[in-house]
Amino acid sequence: MSRLVLLCAAAFAALTVLVTVGAAPGDAAVSAAAVQAARTSPATTRAAQVVEAVTQPGWVYLAGSLGLLLAFRGGRRRQAVAALAAGAVAAVASPLLKALTDRARPALEAGLTSAGGGSFPSGHVLASATVVLCLVLLLAPPTRWGVVAVLGAVELVVVSVDRVWLGAHWPSDVLGGWLLAAVLVGTATVLSQRHGHRRGAALRPRREGHG
Repeated sequence: MSRLVLLCAAAFAALTVLVTVGAAPGDAAVSAAAVQAARTSPATTRAAQVVEAVTQPGWVYLAGSLGLLLAFRGGRRRQAVAALAAGAVAAVASPLLKALTDRARPALEAGLTSAGGGSFPSGHVLASATVVLCLVLLLAPPTRWGVVAVLGAVELVVVSVDRVWLGAHWPSDVLGGWLLAAVLVGTATVLSQRHGHRRGAALRPRREGHG
């Protein structure tokens, strides 16, 4: 897990540099094709606009907080705290990175989306990926893991396609959201596991002493 987190962190750093210097490959062609398709497919575009509205980061984090509450009440308090930390950092990091990179969005002039501000990374994707990964890696009970993983993957794919379809984000913005979420939740998971191992090791001698 630690190596995967480091790999995602390196990939995110490299992508941020490419975005900052305006050299992200493939963005223009994919975005142009997506926006053209959106203009000629009004029914699909209206559905995408509904997805955009209901997956606003605030709503996504609110939904994720329900998972936190259930995990906390179910005795998974360490994991709930780790997930809360990952979500809080994601919520703060998104606007900061948008301001720092100051990347223009691809097609706001097309009137397809109400999104504003900087483009990198996608806040919708970052929020969705953070919540989905927290649910899968930290919060979901073992008996429900498969269902949560499948539903989360579907939601994340829909949101990712939606952002590019409406011209709200470049494909690299979406990738940036995935990578940053993986770094944040992966780090939280590793720290949570290490804390659990240390606590277990500390309690073991006490139990043996009472035995």
